[in-house]
Amino acid sequence: MERLHLLILAVGVVIGGALAITVDVFMGVSVAIIFGTIAMSLHIMNDTKNLPDISCRLTEDAKAVQLKNSGNAPAEGIHVALVPLNIEFDVPVLGVEEEYTHALPEMVERVKVVITYRNTEGGGFNRTLKLSSMDDDDPLKPAFPMFSWK
Repeated sequence: MERLHLLILAVGVVIGGALAITVDVFMGVSVAIIFGTIAMSLHIMNDTKNLPDISCRLTEDAKAVQLKNSGNAPAEGIHVALVPLNIEFDVPVLGVEEEYTHALPEMVERVKVVITYRNTEGGGFNRTLKLSSMDDDDPLKPAFPMFSWK
């Protein structure tokens, strides 16, 4: 654990112990639980630091593949393979909230995309997506449409 997490846990134990002795045992345990929760939240937050997240989709005319990094760190060494089309390409770096479009030789109806990339610390990631030009991927579409949706 980092020094900050240990410091927060130590402060929580000291304050909780002091409250347990002077005021009430339940008050002391409650304060210790709150400080423990804060320390766990900080530890979980450290796991999501430097985490690129690359998504892929077809353009409206289905003649290009669009990559977007929606993570919180730049992605490096991106390798993309379009499986049934036997097309592969590399993107050196894709920054945070950046997009990259790769043109295809013809329209694509369905394609499987395999993406491998790494973050700046060298941690590797991979993702496999199935894309279709006929899918309606509306993020606001309800799971069970009722009351004449749209």
